[in-house]
Amino acid sequence: MRAFALNIFSYYYLKMDKEPNHKIIARAQTADEEFDYLARIFGRMGFYNEHGYKVAIPEHPFFVNISNNLDLLKSLDMGEAREIFKREVYNLNYFKNGLRAINENISLAKNALERTVGWADWGFRLFPDYKVRLTAYGPGGSYDYMNGNIIMKTTPGCKFKRAPLHTMVHEIIHIGIEESIIKKSKLTHTEKEGLVDAICVNCFGDILTDYQVQKRGDKNVFNLASQNNIMNLPRVIAEYKKQQV
Repeated sequence: MRAFALNIFSYYYLKMDKEPNHKIIARAQTADEEFDYLARIFGRMGFYNEHGYKVAIPEHPFFVNISNNLDLLKSLDMGEAREIFKREVYNLNYFKNGLRAINENISLAKNALERTVGWADWGFRLFPDYKVRLTAYGPGGSYDYMNGNIIMKTTPGCKFKRAPLHTMVHEIIHIGIEESIIKKSKLTHTEKEGLVDAICVNCFGDILTDYQVQKRGDKNVFNLASQNNIMNLPRVIAEYKKQQV
C-alpha cells in the first residue's frame, strides 16, 4: 500500500527548452482538498445551473441531500460533513488510472506550453509550476489563475470531460489570459469560453487534434483569435468590446 501511495502522489515534471523552470506537477487531491473543493461546488451551484453545467457530486445520501436542498448549507456542521466525507467517501485508488492518462500526455503538453512562451510579451501569464490536481467532482475542469492550479475531474475508469491534454491546455490558456484580456476587457463567461476555445483550435490545432468546441462559447469572439493576430490579441479583444457598447 505504501508503494502504491507513493506512486499515486509521484510528480510528473515537464521541463521546457526555452523556460527550463516551468513544470507540470500532477497528483490526486487529498481528502481535505476534495472536501474543500466540494464545498465550493455546492456554493456555486446557482452559477453551474444557470450556464448548463452538469456537476458531479458524491453518490452518498448525506451529500445528495445537500445537493437537493442547498439551503441546508446555511446550518451545515462543516466539521461533521468533513469527517463523513473522509471516512465514508474519499478513496485514493479512484485516481490511479486518471493520473496515468495525464502522464501519457505530458510530452504533447510540453509542445503546447513552449508555444505560449513568446506570448508573455503581451501579458500572457506563465507560471514556473502548473499544479494539475485530479478530483472526482465538479463540472469537468477549473483553474486558479492566481496560483497556476488546474483541477480536472476524472473517474476510476479514466473518463474525463474531454481529452486530458485538451483540458490541461484549455485551462493553461484561461490562466494565461485572465488578467491581460478577460478581466481587462470585462469579458462575459460565454465570451471568455469562446475565446479560449478559439485559441485552442486556431493556435494548437496540430497538437489538440479533435478538440471539441463548447456550445456555450460566444461564436463572435471565437472568430477573433488566430495565429495571425495572437501577438496583438489584447488589442483585438479590447477593440471588439468597445464596439459592443
